[in-house]
Amino acid sequence: MFPSKVKVKLERGTPDDLFVSKLARIEPMVAQAEIKRAMEDQEFRRSIEQTMAEGGRSNYIQICAPFELYALTRIKEPKHIVEVGVAAGVSSAYFLRGLQSLGSEGVLHSIDLPEQESESETRLAKRRISWAIPWGKKSGWAVPRNLKKNWDLRLGKSSDVLPDLIREIGRVDLFLYDVPYEIESAKEDFRIVDQKLKKGSIALADNCLVPISWWARRKSSATIYNRKNSGLRGFSVA
Repeated sequence: MFPSKVKVKLERGTPDDLFVSKLARIEPMVAQAEIKRAMEDQEFRRSIEQTMAEGGRSNYIQICAPFELYALTRIKEPKHIVEVGVAAGVSSAYFLRGLQSLGSEGVLHSIDLPEQESESETRLAKRRISWAIPWGKKSGWAVPRNLKKNWDLRLGKSSDVLPDLIREIGRVDLFLYDVPYEIESAKEDFRIVDQKLKKGSIALADNCLVPISWWARRKSSATIYNRKNSGLRGFSVA
């Protein structure tokens, strides 16, 4: 059993409605309303908190901005979201929750190359890396079962999985890159995704300044926006 009072910090600081409004090119009050909707979804948030606590991750942060991801999903009403990097699946869960709230047939396509902890590492809470998967669990272990019908989870290196995925879908409406990276490999991943970015598409990357800045420059009309107090950055296609 997990403790009855568990607090998990799913975002760092106050959600950034201006970041969302600039990316989606909407009025700040619309972004505020959608972020508020995510924050008020207390039952869902508690379910994520409890699952994370069960996995020994009560202080773990997947990325800084799950509420913003939910808001962007509701605002953009995407047909295809592509996410590279899953780990526990907090960001995945909020993307999927957004799709569910819309009654959408949209799909979240997630790619992950899991780093598995040993049984002793999980038992002793000796983590090699913060995004490692606890012993006995799989990529996306925090994603509620009732959200998985809109989830296409693929395991493997992004360089191996992305090309086939991008060939299969018509466009990428929302893209999130949240993995440890080498600059040239990230650029190659971005080149692949770039084929299916269309007008209005949004690309996001966490702690990936050099490659995403390079990518935005390839889109001559793209401006990089930074989420305050975090490494999350993104641009939208004009």
